[in-house]
Amino acid sequence: MTVDAITPARPRRRAFISRDPRISADQARRQGLITHLAFVLLGQEEAIRFLNIHNASLGARPLDLAIADPEGYSRVENAVQLLARPAAGRRQ
Repeated sequence: MTVDAITPARPRRRAFISRDPRISADQARRQGLITHLAFVLLGQEEAIRFLNIHNASLGARPLDLAIADPEGYSRVENAVQLLARPAAGRRQ
């Protein structure tokens, strides 16, 4: 018998361990709510683009703002609803 056959295998470790703190339950809830709202009102592609790119009128990336606190969530919710409205004079 060889030494390798008797030596137990080393336990596998995760390749990457994030040092960033996890988001709280409230932040996760707001993230889920704003993502769902944006997907429903804007469609998948537009929602992903809107939530993940810095928005000058909001002064931040909408997803970050929405999960930060309830006030930020309300601001992003209003922005999503405004984007979903048809332009004046345009038929649906």
